[in-house]
Amino acid sequence: MLYRYLQKLLLIAGNAAVLLFCCQAVATPYWITGGTLIDGTGAEPRPNPGIFINEGNIISLGRPDNLSADAREINAEGKWVLPGLFDLHAHITFKLAGARDLEDDVINALRSERFLERYQEIGVTVVRDVASRYHVGYSLKRAQRGGLIGGARIYVSGPLITTTGGHATEFQPLIPPIWAVEADGPWEFRKRVREAAKLGADLIKTTTPYTLEELSAAVEEAHLWKLRLTAHLGGAQDPYHTSGRIAVDAGVDSMEHLYPFGDDDVYRDMVEKNINLVPTIGYHLRELDGQYTYSADYLEKHLGHTYEGMVERFRRMHELGVKFAVGTDSNAKDLPTIDKIYLQELEGFTLGGLTHMEIIQGATLIGAETMGLDGEAGSIEAGKWGDVILLASDPLESLEALVKPVLVVQNGRVVFERDK
Repeated sequence: MLYRYLQKLLLIAGNAAVLLFCCQAVATPYWITGGTLIDGTGAEPRPNPGIFINEGNIISLGRPDNLSADAREINAEGKWVLPGLFDLHAHITFKLAGARDLEDDVINALRSERFLERYQEIGVTVVRDVASRYHVGYSLKRAQRGGLIGGARIYVSGPLITTTGGHATEFQPLIPPIWAVEADGPWEFRKRVREAAKLGADLIKTTTPYTLEELSAAVEEAHLWKLRLTAHLGGAQDPYHTSGRIAVDAGVDSMEHLYPFGDDDVYRDMVEKNINLVPTIGYHLRELDGQYTYSADYLEKHLGHTYEGMVERFRRMHELGVKFAVGTDSNAKDLPTIDKIYLQELEGFTLGGLTHMEIIQGATLIGAETMGLDGEAGSIEAGKWGDVILLASDPLESLEALVKPVLVVQNGRVVFERDK
């Protein structure tokens, strides 16, 4: 009896310790010295002046007068120092269950937590989930903000908003969709936005098809709740390639994908209105390679979507000044290979004519800007989040270096350190 009582006390104490570890405020200050700084702004690399991080934020670049004696020094000599990376198009809860697959919300949430941890291991400290299973995304966010789980910071849209029979309903057309909610007409779109805001969404995601009236109502309602709205463009539900013009005229905050969706006039308006694009080019490359639902022949015949056309669109938008943020369109099956998926996305940007420095910006400051977080994150500057990664080799020489960090700091805490 005494033995069992002691066991119970130890278990309670252990659980309390874990909870305390998860929820405790960041206390350890860090002083990162040496190495080469690529700060995310597009500025030329320079010797790291020293980065002082305390209470989760970057306090100064350069040694401060009040550097505390208990600050942990991180020697970055011979390393490259960058901001934490962003993935703006993820579906970490998306998994189509097979006939004998006992998938449920609990299993889904546990896998999703591991996915967020895996993101940290490749240097991604912010993940924008743009279509969640039921309420799992909202619950993950609340659990993380409450200190119960770790991993890369998650920002969620909840289930995306589409019209009856719209994109995301095709996966399971005979039952209510798991990753989407359907709406028809401006007031139903408004209601779906209000429901998402009520449940704690960080942003709103819409998909084709939509009318100008529907999307305009969703944008207006989202902005009322101080939420950004990103719109899926093109695809099988946009046969006449009108979604780009509708999205621009509706005033969306960002756009997703590189399907045919418009022309030079649309691209110029995107630049004029500061609407960034998340091209998900790695997803398109896999799609055109036959790794998903449709064959390349189907995509060409029904969508006008070809490799050559996609690359030409990408290059033309870049020439006209459209800004691009990195988003992989990853899903649950990509958990073991997210490093390869993310690298493919980065390398795919070169097809649009982007330099390695522009790609780094797309994975950092432009990603933050697209989310409305550029005043808080995305670059190594005083006052911004203490999210820093150390790389063993120069990412301007090889993008592969970006997904192999030797050390990751998130919110002012070391969350990953590669074994030597």
